[in-house]
Amino acid sequence: MQEKKKLSLATQIFIALVLAIIVGLLMGNHADIANSYIKPFGTIFLNLIKFIVVPIVLFSIMCGIISMRDVRKVGSIGLKTVVYYLCTTAVAIVIGLIGGNLFKGLFPVIATTDLAYEAAESTTLMDTIVNIFPSNFVSPLVNANMLQIIVMALLLGFAIVLVGEKNVMVVNAFNDLNDIFMKCMEMILKLSPIGVFCLLCPVIAENGPAIIGSLAMVLLTAYICYFVHALVVYSLTVRAMGGLSPVKFAQMFCSLSAPYL
Repeated sequence: MQEKKKLSLATQIFIALVLAIIVGLLMGNHADIANSYIKPFGTIFLNLIKFIVVPIVLFSIMCGIISMRDVRKVGSIGLKTVVYYLCTTAVAIVIGLIGGNLFKGLFPVIATTDLAYEAAESTTLMDTIVNIFPSNFVSPLVNANMLQIIVMALLLGFAIVLVGEKNVMVVNAFNDLNDIFMKCMEMILKLSPIGVFCLLCPVIAENGPAIIGSLAMVLLTAYICYFVHALVVYSLTVRAMGGLSPVKFAQMFCSLSAPYL
């Protein structure tokens, strides 16, 4: 007997999005109910996402460093990774700013008459560098300070590698923790359709059908920017590092992405 093919996560999310629009429109006169009894489940989903980010970042970086077992190799790869991250982030910001300015006339106009913002004092470059390094072990984890968490992961990973063969039990423990939290993330991501429905439905119910076009335009702009970023940055990267042509990269990318769509 042939096993039934399950819907991909992307398809489930799309169905949830369509259902959220339909239910949100039907609940147009009962937005308070949607905000009181549907939105909280979306907030729970967001809380779970926030919960899993910190341990995933901490343990995945640590396990990556530990797996190399050579501090010099880690340092070389780490420097290249940081430079690549900074460059690609800068390009992504530029693409996002250009896309936002090109399509800003199609975005919804939000009233700001009742809003107030007080700018905080500017931080010096040296203060920014100092703040990257944590002053205690718990604070970065509690505040989800990603830069400090990355520094913690690097320090702990280097220390475990330098200890040598005596740390076999510690290495196995961290690898097991990484696997556990990866599985936990997989479980949370399976809730994405429910999260999308519970977050979008109250927005549609409260703002009416006019917001649908605005949200669609924002999503379209975002995906255009994603496509441009992938086309420019990733294709040029694989061309420079592996000699793979951008066209061949695009074909491979589409073939690998197809099973998830």
